[in-house]
Amino acid sequence: MANYASRDLHVDRFLTNISIAYRTPGYIADQLFPIVPVRKQSDKIPGYDQSPWFRDEAALRAPGTKSRRGGWSVTSDNYFCDKYSYGHEIDDDTRDNADEPFNLDNEASEFVTDKLQLRREVSFAANFFTTGVWGSDYVGNTDFTKWSDYASSSPLVDIAAYVDVVEGKIGREPNTLTMGKQVWTALKWHPDLIDTIKHTQRAQMTVDLFGALVESPKVMIGKAIYTSSPEGTAEASVTYSRVWGKNALLMFVPDSPSLMTPAAGYTFTWQRVESSIQYIRRMRDDEREVDIVEANSYFDQKLTGSRAGAFLSAAVA
Repeated sequence: MANYASRDLHVDRFLTNISIAYRTPGYIADQLFPIVPVRKQSDKIPGYDQSPWFRDEAALRAPGTKSRRGGWSVTSDNYFCDKYSYGHEIDDDTRDNADEPFNLDNEASEFVTDKLQLRREVSFAANFFTTGVWGSDYVGNTDFTKWSDYASSSPLVDIAAYVDVVEGKIGREPNTLTMGKQVWTALKWHPDLIDTIKHTQRAQMTVDLFGALVESPKVMIGKAIYTSSPEGTAEASVTYSRVWGKNALLMFVPDSPSLMTPAAGYTFTWQRVESSIQYIRRMRDDEREVDIVEANSYFDQKLTGSRAGAFLSAAVA
């Protein structure tokens, strides 16, 4: 049975700070749904019906009469922040033989943090970057010509049309366009886009320039990869897949959480450590002569407004 010292029951603040600061290049899930820190692992989420805001009900008022009055109904949903954890062991022999440039605790902290970031990445893509979730679904070569077909497709026209669809449902234009890396690779060399910028000083399409063309304040490119090959598979035989695939998503999310503003979704995080979406514990197993560096995170990526999004699947070949 493991023998953990009392100090190991506490959060390691130094390693947690490393975990908070560490960001794997290409990971985007934490930037899609605004993060909402919560004090309870589970609670209710208040909401409001949208239609009362869009009824033209203000009326002429005669002297001495009451104004026309109304309000809105309150709805509720629930969140539950599941706990995710991953640990890495450092045995005493490895620690004692480590060369000076290597900081085993810092490296372990970054490794286990990456595991939790990848979990949030894969979770978001599996639950929200897919068909049947949003109020509008469109399929390449069914609803629009795939953008990799340079001769026949019109990506700027397509995106503008789907922006209008979302705006027509919630009264706000989508402000976030997310796409897989393969979609971006096809788009940035599309003749229509190159022709649009040929009179500018830019020789190549950039993410910022593309965002300006489609009038989207935020353009996110999902570059993460993952492997489902089990541990122990020979490295030469390990296969990898792209998390975000060949898809794109238009959605509206507020800059900061707001009950009175429509939002595609939020990421609720039960912060056991203040201002931290994840925290690090360091434990000692004296019986096995190992230190354990463990990352933990409580979160719930929650869809709150399906009408605030339009999903484009198989956008490129």
